[in-house]
Amino acid sequence: MKSIKTLLFTGVLSVLLGFTSFAQRYYGVTGEEFGKSKIQKKRFDWKTIKSNNFEFNFYRGGEDLAKKAAKKAEEEYEKVTETLGYTPFSVMKVFIYNSPEDQKQSNIGNTAPLDLDGGILNLSKARVQLPYKKSDSLFYNQLIKEIANLFVYDMLYGGSLKEAVQSQLLLMVPDWYISGISAYIAESDNSSKYEQFKTVIAENQNHKLSQLRGKDAELIGQSIWHYIAIKYGKDNISNILNLTRIIRNEQSSITSTLGLSFTKFQREWRAFYLEGSVLKEPLKELTKQEEIKPVVGNTISNLKSGEIDTDNYVFDEVNIQKFKLLKKTEDVPNLGIEDIKTDVLKKSGDAFKLSQVKSYNNLLVSGGNDLDILIDPARRFGVGYKLMFNDLLENNVFMLKTYVRPSAPFFKNYDYTLSYGNFSKKIDYVFKFEKRSINFEGIDEDNNYLFRPLKIYPQSDKTILLSRRIVSQKFSVSVIYPFSENLKFEFVPSILKATDIDYELPGRESLNNLYISGGAHLVYDNTKTNSNGIDLGTKGRFSVEKNINFKDNKQNFESLNFDLRHYQKLVKGLVLAGRFNLGRSMGNSPKFSYLGGAENTVNRTIYDAQGLLPGPAGDFRDILFYNFPGQLRGFDFARLFGNNYILSNFELRGHLAEYFPRSSMSSTFLRSLQLVAFYDIGTAWNGNKGPFSRQNSLNTILIGTDGISPFFAEVTNFKNPFLMGTGLGLRTTILGLFVKADYAVGKEDKAFSKPKLYISIGKDF
Repeated sequence: MKSIKTLLFTGVLSVLLGFTSFAQRYYGVTGEEFGKSKIQKKRFDWKTIKSNNFEFNFYRGGEDLAKKAAKKAEEEYEKVTETLGYTPFSVMKVFIYNSPEDQKQSNIGNTAPLDLDGGILNLSKARVQLPYKKSDSLFYNQLIKEIANLFVYDMLYGGSLKEAVQSQLLLMVPDWYISGISAYIAESDNSSKYEQFKTVIAENQNHKLSQLRGKDAELIGQSIWHYIAIKYGKDNISNILNLTRIIRNEQSSITSTLGLSFTKFQREWRAFYLEGSVLKEPLKELTKQEEIKPVVGNTISNLKSGEIDTDNYVFDEVNIQKFKLLKKTEDVPNLGIEDIKTDVLKKSGDAFKLSQVKSYNNLLVSGGNDLDILIDPARRFGVGYKLMFNDLLENNVFMLKTYVRPSAPFFKNYDYTLSYGNFSKKIDYVFKFEKRSINFEGIDEDNNYLFRPLKIYPQSDKTILLSRRIVSQKFSVSVIYPFSENLKFEFVPSILKATDIDYELPGRESLNNLYISGGAHLVYDNTKTNSNGIDLGTKGRFSVEKNINFKDNKQNFESLNFDLRHYQKLVKGLVLAGRFNLGRSMGNSPKFSYLGGAENTVNRTIYDAQGLLPGPAGDFRDILFYNFPGQLRGFDFARLFGNNYILSNFELRGHLAEYFPRSSMSSTFLRSLQLVAFYDIGTAWNGNKGPFSRQNSLNTILIGTDGISPFFAEVTNFKNPFLMGTGLGLRTTILGLFVKADYAVGKEDKAFSKPKLYISIGKDF
């Protein structure tokens, strides 16, 4: 790991050298940024102390609490590791806050979680945040619960991000499993919660275990592990956990370890609490002494023919703990497993040690990396890559995004974005440098839609040969002021350079436009994502931007954009998602937006526009500022374009994972499968006369503007300016990619088009 200062220096140096990237609004659906903010009311000067197995971080006023927590954690460390039968290889980091109000200022968990198989892998599990709520007992209980939770997570999914990703693709345990064992270990006397267990089990008799969420899942899971310890012995807890790691199924692990079907296990577990079976069993059954069986060689001598020994397992020597066997003391009454004191077996090890207080060493960790397929609107197929680093507190975030088209000329079609964000204070700052390069070898039927707004056309199916490259570079500083966790204001000053390079005219100097820009954005986001990766809530973004050319004010332009999205749960597994997007480009040199088709479509078909537009040819560099707001399914790509647009999308999404236990679905294809019904409506136009005006650009056709005909006419029709598309779709994960298939019919004026199939990659809005 490198220090923040070292990587910051490297990042700044990279910016100065130009190894940076550009990200325009080419992906209006998935590229729009929302997000929440934390409000920092005070600055924390973090300090660190280390015990035998933990690292505790605290700030002013928390030193005594951290030392007490360290002592408690070390006292319970043996109990946790013995119960789990597992010892982590790394030192766990604990951040202690003096109050819940202070913890609300923490940025941990703010960086985008790694999206995996329709679910969310919460990387904040790599460290523990713990607020003090003015109760020592509550604080200690929560401390041990978090430690146990992290140990189980590490045990099942692996300590590194790579191991976690690989394990989660194959292992999906229900909520009760991990939260239940953590609560069981943290509770000093689980028997005292007998009535609470009984109540919550009775209330959830008609619910499957795999469908339980929240506090109910934790309590029922705790009761299950308590029952296993009472009925079958604590040793079987670690056996079940280890077997789950191996065979990746919690039900089969319980069945194989305990020797009965999972259905029978559930029936006996419920009877244990609801029917008081535990009270009816004689005490001797709880402390039953197994008959000593002689062993011949490596086998038990009294096994019957065909009988398999399921009580004795041989494990590899991984995480083996060494114990000293002590003589059983007389002060331990044989009253049951729960009454046996934990100091009968003492783990060999060092005495409690605590280091001196040191300044917190703010180290960087990998925040994840992602490889994706991007179908660029101008350059078609390409490979995208995202790499992120952040400190454990997530106050400093470094991000690299790239796009490369794997075709010759290789280094002429690419994007790079390098950014650094500082979120440690009340006002957040994001420094970003972006670069985009688009190369053209000619104008033909595959890309002529890009040049139609510029009034540049090939004649009679002939290709215009080019050797032209346009490049955009932008450096911006975002100043972010959060009003609340859900609402923030962003001011973004920037410097932008757009370049046109003509390789056919080597003597011609490159054409450069240099802009100074200012943008203001109001962002609202109260969405929440559940364990199945389903968003619920509302988010929106209102943006205005002005760009002033240093040399020629005829190149000045402004833009306005409003994007509002809402996700409403109707019934279990059924969500209505809606999006409204409005965009407008103004000024002396307004830019264009395209509607039609779906974003990131693999099988894209392009609309073959007829007729010529009047006026002189435009500037190639305008292509750098094109906007592609989103999907208008039922129509070809680039069906409409204009300086203004309105677009609405509605989707009724059925999530299969909500109806079936995720742990019961062995296929990632099924776990992320969605059924969708959708409706799109939108329009785009030029000028100030909108779609509701009779003389808008959509209803006006100019005849005789080809320079050949001596006649000129302006014809106005009165068709419906809005295009509408409706259809059905499927979404699922294939080879790690979220793939969408949409079958849509378009309606223009009163005529329906032929159905079209869209295969696209990437998330919905």
